[in-house]
Amino acid sequence: MLFSRGFIASVLLATSVVFASPTPAGKELAKRGAVLTAQYATETEPGGRFELENNLWGEASASKGGSQSTQADSVNGNTIAWHTTYNWAGANNQVKSYANVNLLQGINKQLSAIQSIPTTWQWTYTSASSNLVADVSYDLWLSNTPGTTGATSASSYEIMIWLSDRGGANPAGSNAGSVSINGQTWTLWKGTVGSWKIFSFVAPSETTNFNADLKPFFTYLINSQGVPASSYLVQAQSGTEPFIGTATLTTTAYSLAIN
Repeated sequence: MLFSRGFIASVLLATSVVFASPTPAGKELAKRGAVLTAQYATETEPGGRFELENNLWGEASASKGGSQSTQADSVNGNTIAWHTTYNWAGANNQVKSYANVNLLQGINKQLSAIQSIPTTWQWTYTSASSNLVADVSYDLWLSNTPGTTGATSASSYEIMIWLSDRGGANPAGSNAGSVSINGQTWTLWKGTVGSWKIFSFVAPSETTNFNADLKPFFTYLINSQGVPASSYLVQAQSGTEPFIGTATLTTTAYSLAIN
């Protein structure tokens, strides 16, 4: 079985659709962001809404080598465009990295106080190798205490929403059947990682143009899976977890807000 980033990290230390329209193309960065190559390199983007992370947290498991770089292409108001290129080999069942955009504004709200979480994510793969095993996913973290971050002992739940699962990539835990959210059927995976529980929703097919409200995922978890409405949403990330293979993932428009 293949495991998500959260599982490996523990060893080492969510009714109706509300559509979110991307901000029209406009002012770009005066120049592209820095090319991030270091293991934990980050860059706070203009406006302070997003932080771009290279995050090669599992690179040590790439027994046959590999590399990754990540760069912001443009920022226009609440919308960011960015890309990451990687090449990983060895330890086929291990996630090597999670290049992602981390939301810095609007977090640390209790689920009961959140009205909506509109998001848009438009992305494509290019130069993808035939052996690519990777997911493209949101990674949302809950805690009983505001101000904490994901993948720590303070985490109570990790919620992943997979838009792609190429090459047989599977989330942590076990398949718990199907659920309908926002008028679409998702495969639900459940498990325990370290000190927290993880719920992962996998789209029925690769979704490269996603426009939705994420709040119904949490409504489902509160009503059907016992997640406390008093939980705080302390971190909201979106990116890709490669296991093996080569690809460039380019996000042409991404936005996320917690209202």
